[in-house]
Amino acid sequence: MADITLSNAVRSSLLSLQNTTQLINRTQNRLSTGLEVAGPIDDPVKFFQAKTLSDRATDFDDKKSGIDQGISTLTAAIDGAEGIENIVSQMKGLALSAKSATSSTIAELVSQFNDLRTQIANLASDTTYQGQNLVNGTGTTLTVNFSTDTTSTLAVASVDISEGGDGLAIRQVLTQAEQSGAVVNVSYAFGTTTSLTIADTMSITFANQSAFTFGSQGLYTFAYGTVDVGISVGSVGGAASASTFALTQVLAAGTTLTLTIGSALDVQENDVLLSGADSVGVSATVGTVTGQYIVDSTLTNQINTLVNSLDSALTTLRTKSQTLGSNVALLQTRLDFTESYVNTLQGGADKLTLADLNEEGANLLALQTRQQLGISALSFAGQAEQGILALFR
Repeated sequence: MADITLSNAVRSSLLSLQNTTQLINRTQNRLSTGLEVAGPIDDPVKFFQAKTLSDRATDFDDKKSGIDQGISTLTAAIDGAEGIENIVSQMKGLALSAKSATSSTIAELVSQFNDLRTQIANLASDTTYQGQNLVNGTGTTLTVNFSTDTTSTLAVASVDISEGGDGLAIRQVLTQAEQSGAVVNVSYAFGTTTSLTIADTMSITFANQSAFTFGSQGLYTFAYGTVDVGISVGSVGGAASASTFALTQVLAAGTTLTLTIGSALDVQENDVLLSGADSVGVSATVGTVTGQYIVDSTLTNQINTLVNSLDSALTTLRTKSQTLGSNVALLQTRLDFTESYVNTLQGGADKLTLADLNEEGANLLALQTRQQLGISALSFAGQAEQGILALFR
């Protein structure tokens, strides 16, 4: 059967109606999705420009969680530093209380002081956030990435605010009764013996060794071959011996002090143990026992020295806390910038792709009116052709 031939009027009306229907479908799709450019077919230039902006916004948005966690890690470290600062302040209060303490109560204050010192180590160790501890020694680095650029980072090095020498350097306090003088005998493998007298200033001399002189803090250092051993005596008196290295301290009180330094000349960790009836037990690494001992006649001077060391520790704490705090402020600034920047990028992409719903609603109403007119026009064109039939009636 031959194709049906349409008149120009009918064909024109039909094509106009088809175009109107396509525009209505497109407008309805924009209204339902809210997008004027939904794919590269709609507008390739706008689509790919918007995609570039959206991808960059996504990259920065992915870094927000890392920045948030960095802030939390530093906040945990600052909380730990503030807790340690409170402990050090309590220790300072105990030290000042000791100025007016009696001989019967000084030992209890010393015990409380050393207990608080132990809690500094515990608190520093507990200040861990997601496996990172920024206050319990150096060597740890918190790295926060701000973008896909590998150079856009912040590295925060850990600090040491523990009680040890690399941190706050708060020594353990030991007590010793006042004595007018004492003789310390040092013996080692070949039986050679030398002696020294302890006074306000202490000197130690070995045969064929150098003499070492220290202040009034009770810290002795023995050099034997390639081994240096430091000892801080903290008891009222006693005697001690060991198979290869012996220290004997003779004091008038007559109580027993045992100081053992390993079983061989190569001193290893935890080889030093200080104990006695009136002493505070101490253990150390690599043959070293350190501390500050308090003698009755020099109590005020010793406490002033201790208070000064605690003031120094507080200054160190506040300085390091300030460093951590400045990094928190920087991370918060970067977080605020990232949130604002992501919104700007996404807003730029939306301007390229989003549809104006008010405009599209008006377009739909106009197209529906056009569609009705097109249907009427098509009907009129058909009626004109039907007029020919009247000739055959």
